Amino acid sequence: MIAKIDVAIVEIGKLKKDRYNRPNDRPKPKGQARPEGNRTKEMLTRIFNKVEQFDKVLKDLKNDFYTLTQMVASHSMSIEKLETQMFQISTHLNPRQ
Repeated sequence: MIAKIDVAIVEIGKLKKDRYNRPNDRPKPKGQARPEGNRTKEMLTRIFNKVEQFDKVLKDLKNDFYTLTQMVASHSMSIEKLETQMFQISTHLNPRQ
């Protein structure tokens, strides 16, 4: 009779091991137990790092936009000079009669 009880206890132990445990119900190993404060700190650190990366991307975009604005202004001035030169050449080659 005692042997049957021992076998039943072992069988129940196996069933408990095979049963699904939700993540919050699972026992945590001693080395991996983290207080809730550390988890929050890690999440805030991740968010902060992502915000810093986003800020860097925005600064790079701002610098690129500034560079493009300068190039457009420079090209506009070059186009105006070329238009002036073309007008002078055309009046010189085709004087009005």
